[in-house]
Amino acid sequence: QVFHSDWTLSHIIDGKVSGDRKFSRPMGIAFDISGDVHVIGCSSNSVTVFTPSGQFVRKYDQTHLWNPVGIAIDSADYSLVVNLTSGYLSIYDRSGSFIHSIEGFKYPRGVSVSPDGSVWVADYGNNRLL
Repeated sequence: QVFHSDWTLSHIIDGKVSGDRKFSRPMGIAFDISGDVHVIGCSSNSVTVFTPSGQFVRKYDQTHLWNPVGIAIDSADYSLVVNLTSGYLSIYDRSGSFIHSIEGFKYPRGVSVSPDGSVWVADYGNNRLL
């Protein structure tokens, strides 16, 4: 659901549609530098991109998505996605194409980019922040 600044409902982006726009069990969202919203569908192993008004833009390459649960987007518009099952941090370019994965996490649950550009991962299974 999307709310106005006064907390009244603006509109809903529904994942229960057919085709490429479908997502299941949204777990995280992030905004890119153009204002588009990237939605993680944990059960559908997907990241779907919409305009702020809810228009479908694209889907990420799903080859490296295994129960994604967290997403962040850095100042260069790279997307960082943590995958619960694989323990990977997967990196995607602006078009949603896979670039690289970093291994070594155990059930990561969240990712964020600090103001200085450092990437932080909540590594749940190892009880640490990196």
